[in-house]
Amino acid sequence: MIIGLGTDIVEVDRIQKMIADHGAHFLERVFTAGEIAHCQPRRESAPHYAGRWAAKEAVMKVLGTGFTNEVGWTEIEV
Repeated sequence: MIIGLGTDIVEVDRIQKMIADHGAHFLERVFTAGEIAHCQPRRESAPHYAGRWAAKEAVMKVLGTGFTNEVGWTEIEV
């Protein structure tokens, strides 16, 4: 069953800046331990994090929750 379709685009530079400015606090607030374990060892991790960020935002759009407390960032794993 398809609930809906969601899409999102994010600039890699934006995610790279968030990582540079906020480090582990940002990563642990937005990404699961599994996502961090997958992305962190990459030579250029920002594109991997950005892809997951965009997918998570798309899921929130499909669910119709947006940026509310109904669904947390770490409740969605990509």
